[in-house]
Amino acid sequence: MNRLLCGTLLFAYFLLWLTIDSGLAQVSKFDNARAYVEKWVQTRQIIAKKKADWRVERENIQQSIELLKKETDLLENEIEQTKSVDTEADLQKQRINLSLNDLKKSNKVVNDALWKMERQVLILISRFPESLKDRTTGVRTRIPLKQEDLRNYSAAERMQNIVAILNEADRFNSAITMAVELRKDSKGKERQVQVVYLGLGQAYFVDQNNLIAGRGVPGSEGWVWSFNNDLASKIRKIISIYENGLPAEFVAVPVEIK
Repeated sequence: MNRLLCGTLLFAYFLLWLTIDSGLAQVSKFDNARAYVEKWVQTRQIIAKKKADWRVERENIQQSIELLKKETDLLENEIEQTKSVDTEADLQKQRINLSLNDLKKSNKVVNDALWKMERQVLILISRFPESLKDRTTGVRTRIPLKQEDLRNYSAAERMQNIVAILNEADRFNSAITMAVELRKDSKGKERQVQVVYLGLGQAYFVDQNNLIAGRGVPGSEGWVWSFNNDLASKIRKIISIYENGLPAEFVAVPVEIK
């Protein structure tokens, strides 16, 4: 009886162990399957995230590439424009150099012409009567006497000086001018005389006492004066008419024409 009971209990215990072991095995398989599923889901999520990140990165890279291409195109255009500007600048520089060379040649021609004109004006001034020399003293001192002096004056200034002297000479030549000057008599003594210039062609002089008289004409080195005391009364009459002391009338005086 006891043996039968013990055997029964042992058999029941064995069945219970088998049942528990089978349940535990099933639970273990379920846990493993769930773990695998979780890993698979995590892997899919990681893959999806990587794909999404790659798409974003690819778009960023594509945009960067497009931006770099635009910048490259702009740089290439700027380089081409710079080359064009450099080429145009070189051409402009060549044109300027040619213009400067032409200008230097023209300046030399102008300077040479002005130099000759100034020499002629100086010769002309040496033939001016004293009163006209006095009028042109300021301008005459601005005419360069040496080539080294040319750098102190521009071409325009030099031309203005020439024109100023010629204008003054033209005004003098177009009018009757009265002046007081000194003349040496036959004894070499200086006498104060009144001189009437008929332009730059003829001049007549007489002293205050109507004792010394004569006439003058322009020469190669200045005015040439000659005495003719017989002209004293006529020259005095001319001066009186000029000063409105007498009514105008014809007065015959000798004239030398060259």
